[in-house]
Amino acid sequence: AAERVISGLSELLRMSLSSASEQEVSLARELELLAHYIEIQQIRFQDRLTVNFRIDPDARYALVPNLMLQPLVENAIRHGIAPRAAPGHVTVTATKRGPRLELSVVDDGVGEKPRAEHRDGVGLGNTRARLLSLFGSDHRFEAGNGASGGFAVRIEIPYRTDATMRETSRRDSEREALV
Repeated sequence: AAERVISGLSELLRMSLSSASEQEVSLARELELLAHYIEIQQIRFQDRLTVNFRIDPDARYALVPNLMLQPLVENAIRHGIAPRAAPGHVTVTATKRGPRLELSVVDDGVGEKPRAEHRDGVGLGNTRARLLSLFGSDHRFEAGNGASGGFAVRIEIPYRTDATMRETSRRDSEREALV
């Protein structure tokens, strides 16, 4: 188990460093990195942690902020699953709905205390700030107790692929040339 953790950490670090300068990566790449993190956590929690993925095949091509999902899953495990002895589930969902990409990380853990005023910690605060920086007001970010317990983070951003980014960049270059 220790060797698998070290191997997983090495791969996680290598992948993180190789894309560190990129603001956005494909969701497929983000999920690949996330898989290494989850593998480490599953060694730690053994049968107490189940992670499910519900990924729309078209969503895999979407660009998402680099290293966005890992801290959200980390929060779900750390604050939702770890504090209790019972097994827990985390579900990561990505769906393309027309021109939008909907992402969610939902756990069935302890959730927030009733009547607690929600405050973003480092992971949620950084995610919220990065979304604002990349998308301005063209995004939605919601975090709070899930409908059936646990905690849920829901994000909606424009559906963009590498091809749409290249087209946008080309149009911007043409506009600048006309000015």
